[in-house]
Amino acid sequence: MQTGMRGFVESAGAAAPFTPEAFAAVRAHPLFREVVETLAAENLDSYGRWTPAERWLFSDLGRAAMTGAAVVLDALQGCFSLAQLIQAARTNRTCSEGRVRHYVWRATANGFLEATPDGGYRPSDAMHAIVKVTAATMVRAVGRLDPPLATAPLHDLAFRRRLSLNIGLNTAARPDLFAGEDKPVLLFLARDGGTRMLEQLIIAQPAQRTRLFEAAVTSRRALAQRAFVSRIHVARLLADGADKGLLVPDGRRVAATPQLSEDVERHYALVLEMARVSVRAALDQAA
Repeated sequence: MQTGMRGFVESAGAAAPFTPEAFAAVRAHPLFREVVETLAAENLDSYGRWTPAERWLFSDLGRAAMTGAAVVLDALQGCFSLAQLIQAARTNRTCSEGRVRHYVWRATANGFLEATPDGGYRPSDAMHAIVKVTAATMVRAVGRLDPPLATAPLHDLAFRRRLSLNIGLNTAARPDLFAGEDKPVLLFLARDGGTRMLEQLIIAQPAQRTRLFEAAVTSRRALAQRAFVSRIHVARLLADGADKGLLVPDGRRVAATPQLSEDVERHYALVLEMARVSVRAALDQAA
């Protein structure tokens, strides 16, 4: 094991999960930036291969959160009710009751949720297949930070259920890490296709830079095509970012202010730490 990786495992293991020390260990890992860039590229590639209905499940924060909640509730109790999904959305402050109802209707119509005899719902094999892809991408990422995790048996549905359950429990235990309308990264995450735009900007960063997200040279057309949105939608995001003092768009160049860059790095450290702790717990529970 390389010295930097050994240091990460030791420091991460010594720190309580989801503490400032744990997040600092993730961000200090010598591969952190490279892992984030690879994670962004792989997510973009998967998104581009999916059908429009599959992309819809993850196209913004609200839908991605509902997809995750559906899988977590299924892992916890075998199925879930509409009321339980609505309550999960309220607790996590991810979307309104109306959006939850529309999500359940459309996800069922598209074959991602199945109605149960008692009036509840459960994820279909089609949803499990899509979630497996996203889980595999994340496990590869945390496996580079914490190599023993790279052996996680993602082919095993029982393991994936344990992983989903641990993610749900960890998220519920620390809602303060996710909630908050003032988080700058929500400029991207809360918009349709916004995460895909953020990922494009991350992988377009120059190799020599001091921050994860400094500036990228791209076009509105490219951002729109890979995010499957309109150029007007992209222009509105960039304009909103400029108005909020988070982005500095200048022709084909899009620069992030230090405030946004810091929050993007915080966000990815949180995502990777959440996955790392949850994968490790799911593996330990199988022992």
